[in-house]
Amino acid sequence: MAPGAGRGRAGVPARVLGHSLVTADPLADAHGTLVLCVEASGELSPWLDVWAALEHPTADRNLAEAVDAWDYDLLVDQLPWRTWHDKDAMVAVLTAWLTRHAPARLRAHDAPEDLLHRLRLIGLTGPARWDDPHWPHYSY
Repeated sequence: MAPGAGRGRAGVPARVLGHSLVTADPLADAHGTLVLCVEASGELSPWLDVWAALEHPTADRNLAEAVDAWDYDLLVDQLPWRTWHDKDAMVAVLTAWLTRHAPARLRAHDAPEDLLHRLRLIGLTGPARWDDPHWPHYSY
């Protein structure tokens, strides 16, 4: 789905998310907009497809901000927002999407190494994650 084309199941125009992802306006919280779209439609994948289709430095910066905001929860396999929908399925979709799409985009825009390590850790499971030397020593 191209940015600005189509509507989500809840009738929310795809351009709403696309605009938020490429806006430098500090009031436009891209990952918050994503959550709003997901909760309104009950679906995550179509909105992630919009984000994946956007090739823009601001979209990539917003992606880095989302990873930074979400890693604490994703590192313990929790969805980083409250939902009425299937949390486990959304965690799986979000984790798979981030580990597939985000690394190259963040590296291309000089994301900090610690952010890239946290993103890599999100893609690992069990002891491989927790025993990694780059595991952030968060207190859960």
